[in-house]
Parts: sequence; structure tokens; C-alpha cells
Amino acid sequence: MSQKAYVRATKPALKVGIVVVAAFLLFGVIFLSTLMEEGSDVGMAFVIIWIFLLIVIGGILVNNLRHYKDVEKNVAEEIVIPDFGERDKAENTFVDKLRGLESLRKEGLISEEEFNRKRAEIMEQKW
Repeated sequence: MSQKAYVRATKPALKVGIVVVAAFLLFGVIFLSTLMEEGSDVGMAFVIIWIFLLIVIGGILVNNLRHYKDVEKNVAEEIVIPDFGERDKAENTFVDKLRGLESLRKEGLISEEEFNRKRAEIMEQKW
């Protein structure tokens, strides 16, 4: 059975993001006023889109900060953690057997012939 987890930004990251969005928004407003004085239609259109996107991003960051503990209202990415269960246990047992066998050989408790025979038995098992 798989488990669900949520990935989201930390509170300090959200706060830094809000400050950065506010700085870019201030820059956009100043730049828009400069472009309005010059009468640059293309530049003004770009800056208006820039400001709109910053408002959307800032709104998402503020929403995530306000509802930090409420996962349903917080814009967080849901990921599925697979459950390895028995496969992990079998794999660990397999690795543990090989490591244990190797340590017995290094300590001189079994001969090279016994090591090779037992290793071949372990390697034939399903892993």
C-alpha cells in the first residue's frame, strides 16, 4: 500500500518569496510610470503583464503562508510514496547474508571453499 505526502515550501521560503515579489512589483510600477511618460505601448503592455503575473504569484505565496498547516487549502504538490514492504526486507536479508558471509571469511571462521559454496547458494536465491 502506498502512502501520500505533500511537498511544499517552508515558511521562511514563503516569506522571502513574498518580499521578492513585492520588490519586483515595486520595480514594475516604477517602470510602468516611466514608460507611460515616454508613451511606449509595447513596453507598457509587457509591464502590465509582468505586474499581473507578480500579483498572481504573490497571492499564491500569501495563501500558502496563511494556510500553512491546512494542507487542503495550501497549494502543495501531492506525491505518492511507494511501499516496498516485503521486497525491502528480502533485499536487506540477501545483502545481510552476503555481508555476514564475507565477515566470517575475513575473520577466518570459514574456509575459502566454504565461502564460495555458501555464496553460490545465496546468489541462486531470488533477489
